[in-house]
Amino acid sequence: MSQTHSDTAFRNKRHQAIDLSAPHLRALRKELLLVRADVERMELAQATIELRQAVTHFSWLKFIVPGFGGMRMGSGSKAHFLNAGSIGALLKQYPLISSIASLVLAKPLRATIVAGAKPALKWGGLALAGWEAYRIWQQMKNESAASTNKERAVDSGY
Repeated sequence: MSQTHSDTAFRNKRHQAIDLSAPHLRALRKELLLVRADVERMELAQATIELRQAVTHFSWLKFIVPGFGGMRMGSGSKAHFLNAGSIGALLKQYPLISSIASLVLAKPLRATIVAGAKPALKWGGLALAGWEAYRIWQQMKNESAASTNKERAVDSGY
């Protein structure tokens, strides 16, 4: 028996989707992108909060930062920032200060690394240029030897 129905004859008929015009599709895509950006922004904020909480609860930090173990974050008194033990609270409230401090402290180390890297890059570049010149010279020498061998083979009748 031959098949008289097409392959799509028994499939469910779907309702046709509403045909949106190009401006409507662009507006819909824009809204979806804005919502996705908001969700990612909130996820990043939550991850930042979790990371900050995980890092600030290390027990060994109280040995590095004086007065870190006995602080309360929500104290809010301005006199609390005057004593030497409030460095941790200050860094928690103003994270830009810790970034600036790390930049200031890292500058001497960075300067020594850059000072050592400049001659290494210079001499390394010169060595690389010399090595490439040597390889080109070897290649030219091998090509000229191969061409003379071909000429000798042609002259001798091979």
